[in-house]
Amino acid sequence: GFLLVGLLLLLHLPVVVIGLARPIGRRSALSTAAAAALGPPLLLPPSLAVAKAPPPTQKEITSYLSTLVASPDPASALAFEIFSDDSEYSPSSYQFRRLDSSPDADFYSEPKLTEHIDAAAVEALTRRNSALARGRFRLLDVGASHVSHLGVLDEGVKVTGLGMNAGELKANSQLSTYNVVDLNKSPRLPYADNSFDAAFCQLSIDYLTSPILVLKEVSRVLVPGGLFAISFSDRVFMSKQVAVWSGKDDFDHLLTVAGYFGQSKREGADWDIKTIKGTVLVDGGKGDPLYEVQCQNKK
Repeated sequence: GFLLVGLLLLLHLPVVVIGLARPIGRRSALSTAAAAALGPPLLLPPSLAVAKAPPPTQKEITSYLSTLVASPDPASALAFEIFSDDSEYSPSSYQFRRLDSSPDADFYSEPKLTEHIDAAAVEALTRRNSALARGRFRLLDVGASHVSHLGVLDEGVKVTGLGMNAGELKANSQLSTYNVVDLNKSPRLPYADNSFDAAFCQLSIDYLTSPILVLKEVSRVLVPGGLFAISFSDRVFMSKQVAVWSGKDDFDHLLTVAGYFGQSKREGADWDIKTIKGTVLVDGGKGDPLYEVQCQNKK
C-alpha cells in the first residue's frame, strides 16, 4: 500500500508542486494527484493520510486567532496567513484549481445518501449545530444534502437548504424549502438581504472555487448579528477539492477558512471580525477530525 502511494506521488510530482499553497502545511498527506490515479470519486479517510501532524489543541487555536484578531488590521491578518496576496483569492487562481474540472452537476448527478464522517463526528456536529441554532428561527444550510445535522428543532424554525442534488435535498426531512444551485457556477444566493438569522456550511467549504464571493453573499442574506458557522474535516472527495486544501494539516485548514472570512470582509462583507472563533469539535487523534470556524455579522 505505502509503495503504491509512494510511486503515485513520484509519478505525479509536477502536479503536486503546482497545487501547493504557501506556507506549506505541517502534514504530508496523500496528494490529490495520487487520489485521482486511484479513481474518482475517492472519499479520503484519515487512515490514508501519511505522517499526519498532531491535531491542534483548542488552546493553540484560540491563542493563534486571538493574536491575529488583535492586530491593527485583523481582516488582513487573517486573509494573508495562508494566502500571499489578493490575486490568490481570485477564482481563477491556482489555489482553486481542481483535478476534476468537469461540471459539478455531473459529479453530483446521483444522490449520495451517506454520511461522510464517522458516527462520533456526526454526533458532535449535530450537538454543536443544535446549540448554535437555538433561539434562531430562519436557518440556511449552504451546501445542503440529505441531512442538516440540526437535531430537534424548536417550533417555528424554518430551514432553507441550498445544494447540488434535488434527490438529496428532498430526502432531508429538516428542510422547509430548498434550492438546487451550483455555487461554483453561480455564487449568487437566491435570497433577499437579511433573510436568515444563521447559516451553516457543513463539510463543503473545501469544494468551493469562489469562497470569497459565497461568504460575501452569506453575509448579505444574514441579519445584523447573524451567525455563519463553517465546519470541516479531512474527509474529502479528492478530485473535487480545491488546491489550497490539498496536503494541508487541520490547523492550515482552519486558518484557510478564517482567511476566507478575513478576505470577504476586506471585499465588503459585513462580518464583525472580532467575533471569529475556531473550535475543535472532535480531536483528530480520536477518529475523523472535525473543526468549526464561525463569525457574526456586525450588529
